[in-house]
Amino acid sequence: MKLVKLLTLALFLISCGKKMAPVSPDAVLPAAVRQFQVAQEGPALMVSWLLPQENLLGQPLSQISGCLLYRAEVPGVVAQKGCLPEFHLLADIDLAYPRQGKVEGEKVSYRDSNLLPTHRYFYRVAAYYDPAYPGAWSPVQSHAWASLPQAPGALDGQAGDKAAYLSWPIVSLLQNGQPARDIAGYHLYRRSPQEDWRLLTPEPIRNPPYEDLALTNDVPYTYRVRAVRRLGPDLLASLDSPPCTVAPVDLTPPPPPLNLVAVPTVKGVELRWEPNPAPDLAGYLVYRRPTGAPQFALLTPELLKNPYFVDSQVAKGQSYHYYVTAVDNAKRPNESPPSEEIEVTF
Repeated sequence: MKLVKLLTLALFLISCGKKMAPVSPDAVLPAAVRQFQVAQEGPALMVSWLLPQENLLGQPLSQISGCLLYRAEVPGVVAQKGCLPEFHLLADIDLAYPRQGKVEGEKVSYRDSNLLPTHRYFYRVAAYYDPAYPGAWSPVQSHAWASLPQAPGALDGQAGDKAAYLSWPIVSLLQNGQPARDIAGYHLYRRSPQEDWRLLTPEPIRNPPYEDLALTNDVPYTYRVRAVRRLGPDLLASLDSPPCTVAPVDLTPPPPPLNLVAVPTVKGVELRWEPNPAPDLAGYLVYRRPTGAPQFALLTPELLKNPYFVDSQVAKGQSYHYYVTAVDNAKRPNESPPSEEIEVTF
């Protein structure tokens, strides 16, 4: 008797006094689908859900044949309170041979592009074994629809040290040419070789520019941006801007070498200094200027790997000035400021 009551109760849809036709209590109906949601995807609304795993008794579900997706619509974009308009069948999705919608494992989705501007659309779905007897209905989900904003123009990206600096033109018009007075901001997306597209700004940012920090140098990051309208509780995004790729670069030089010492020896002027602590150190460069000369000249076209150098091209009785720099291993090597200058007479 308890089973009969439970199944009979599950067959009634409480929506403004309407109910479904009764079903034999021998039928064990599917429970409601999981993670039912509606989201904008470009010029359409994407409705998606996960198939139920239980029947109405909480037992493991052995069979599902398909899903019935229903839709209702009302003029205007504000969420309607009270009694909803009548729902109509939008799609009967056969899980084995889906002519409508898309089935990927336990995920089912339907792309709804038959939409009128300035309307709100309501959706609900139920799984079934027999389409004449749908299981429990999902909660109703809704989304507003209207003219999309125009896509932002050229996205500009500048590389920084572990950073990308992005800017783009402000969007002021909708796709229909009308002024865009309800732009909530912009959504910025990023993709790297190691990840798919990722939304960087869950809350729309009001205006450019945008600084994307804590990146990895020399990795190419691709960006795109969308303008976003706010329609009641919903956001409606434009199509994508043209993409832009930025590869951050190492712009930070090592610290200058310390404690440079120069000593005349039989081989020439011997220079020593403390090892540089930079983790990305590639080597050192030595510069020399004879006393009275206007500028320093590089003595070591090839990087020195050790903090030691002997200048054998010196003349007796001549005074020389030296300094040393450290260089990192960046793709575009950064050279440190010079060490303290030192003078020695050979």
